[in-house]
Amino acid sequence: MTEAELRFHLEISEKTLRFYCHRTRTYPIDSENYPCYFVNTLSPFENPLAGRSLTKRWFVLRHGRSEANEKGIVASQLANAENAFGLIDSGRAEVEISVREAASQLHEHAPLRIFMSPFLRTCETAAIAGEILGVTPEVDGRLRERDFGEFELLSDDHYEQVWKVDPVDPTRLPGGAETVYEVAGRTSDLILEAESDPDFSTGLLVTHCDVAMILSSVFQGLDPRHHRSLDPIKTGEIRLFNKSVQS
Repeated sequence: MTEAELRFHLEISEKTLRFYCHRTRTYPIDSENYPCYFVNTLSPFENPLAGRSLTKRWFVLRHGRSEANEKGIVASQLANAENAFGLIDSGRAEVEISVREAASQLHEHAPLRIFMSPFLRTCETAAIAGEILGVTPEVDGRLRERDFGEFELLSDDHYEQVWKVDPVDPTRLPGGAETVYEVAGRTSDLILEAESDPDFSTGLLVTHCDVAMILSSVFQGLDPRHHRSLDPIKTGEIRLFNKSVQS
């Protein structure tokens, strides 16, 4: 690109950094809130569940309140959270309440399978659910927490740095965090693989907040970059992803 072409495409002002280029379809971003990032629409999300007639009912259960929540730190990597940052007493109580309230729905279309992230807080959550529902939970690494990269073990205030950029350019995130598309891909893969199993009718996914909301976006046909526009799932909360089973 020549210097003249660069001047044509790039305009810098005091408050706003704008990049005008019809070929790349990028749009203005407030430079004070999103420094060094442009809206990237080069790779539109291709929903792995689009056009699929799902035969199962799918529920999600976010883990109960954990030691990481209580301490306000990021614990997003298995090396740090497989045997640490488990549930606190109030977290166990909220999970038990949620599961008992949803038990009739979860058993409405039996048999039921419970899939859980391998983190301690999700395994403890799934154990409570499994005991109440009479089902043995199964570990599936595709439900693991979203990896927040260099923000690991730092204050959970750092989540905002990633969330701000998710809708802007989900392919380049601060701290080397895992992208929403990577999370959407691995969790959708679990759904599609499990859908081929004729031996159960309802699935309960025990996972983490971002993972639950990103997969919820996929179920709703939304681009996962906008997962924060949805009402965040609370600790210990159960939600139904798809309202009916297709025959």
